[in-house]
Amino acid sequence: MLDSAPERLFSTDWYILLCKPNQNHIAARHLTRLPVEVFMPYHMATIRQNLHFRRQRRPLFAGYIFIGADTERMPWRRIRTTPGVSQVIGSGSTGPSKVPSEIIAGLVQRCDEHGMLQAEADLAIGDQIKITSGPFAEFVSTVEHIDGDQRIHALLDLLGAKRRVAVDACHVTRLG
Repeated sequence: MLDSAPERLFSTDWYILLCKPNQNHIAARHLTRLPVEVFMPYHMATIRQNLHFRRQRRPLFAGYIFIGADTERMPWRRIRTTPGVSQVIGSGSTGPSKVPSEIIAGLVQRCDEHGMLQAEADLAIGDQIKITSGPFAEFVSTVEHIDGDQRIHALLDLLGAKRRVAVDACHVTRLG
């Protein structure tokens, strides 16, 4: 799906497509038939199903797909009419807005060969972290334990008591 050679990423113009609700995968499958690069990073999300919680692979940017190609090779008419695609993101009269290739390259470097977002490799027990998303967003804590599933266990001061919480490593950043 994505040629992850760094020089190729920087020489490609990247754009964002808005997909129809729950049709990311349909759009991605059809876009791979066009002469464009398709990039849709994933992460593991905890979802509630009935009374149980389970982890499931979900698109990191729900409803959006990145596409890349040389501007003169971009088949805009076919892209706009691809099943699952709602619209190309951009400002009306000036055309589609480009995404800086450095952002795409950074995302690709943090993903494995299947597009799954990987945790920061430099986290260790005792590191100061800041939780970036989820119910504990903006909390600062210290890494207590890292388990095999790359879940970070940290102590948070909640309601005047220390509580142990587990968060995905992709939802934290290391401080200092």
